[in-house]
Amino acid sequence: MPARDHNSRASGAFHPRVCGTNLKFAYDDAPLTAFHARVATAAVGGVFSDGFGLGGIGIALSLAGKDLELTPLWLGLLGGASLFGLFFGALLTGPLADQHGRRPVFAYNMLLLSLFSALPFLVSASWQLLILRLIIGFLLGTDYVVSKAMLTEFTPRSVRGRIMSSLSVAWAGGYACAFIVGVLLSDSGPDAWRWMLVVAAVPCLLVLPL
Repeated sequence: MPARDHNSRASGAFHPRVCGTNLKFAYDDAPLTAFHARVATAAVGGVFSDGFGLGGIGIALSLAGKDLELTPLWLGLLGGASLFGLFFGALLTGPLADQHGRRPVFAYNMLLLSLFSALPFLVSASWQLLILRLIIGFLLGTDYVVSKAMLTEFTPRSVRGRIMSSLSVAWAGGYACAFIVGVLLSDSGPDAWRWMLVVAAVPCLLVLPL
């Protein structure tokens, strides 16, 4: 591929060599490729993981009250902890992603999210679960910022609206799936609520290779 000149860098255009002919077109008008599909799948999978991670806490807390001796105050704190952490994760991630790139932030985010999602088996007190949910919320906020920005930047204009709308569907789908899994696991024994939270690591691990 020929080197970009100053004007092409400024306008976002480039000159790929196709069948011996130079074709000039804007990056936004590039044809849809397997690379775009991979980026879209990763972003949609990440947002699905976000919805799953948020949705699972509701039904899990309904079973964890006895083990952790949860009062109504603690139920409220634990239920809202991820949203609180999400706010700060979304607020602080933008500058980090601008400095180090979207890809490494997204990859490490999925890895850490899967790790912390697997830790409820170590929880023995309400304050421990609170800290864990705050961290998970922070990581969810990180993914919100990075996956949407990454998808917006790479998706061709011709399909951008349709692909971006799939993020909302993925989030709602992840949230609903968390409740379905919770119902299926509700009779799995005294550690059922722990399994409901741990299983949130699965979609993160599936997205990670992308």
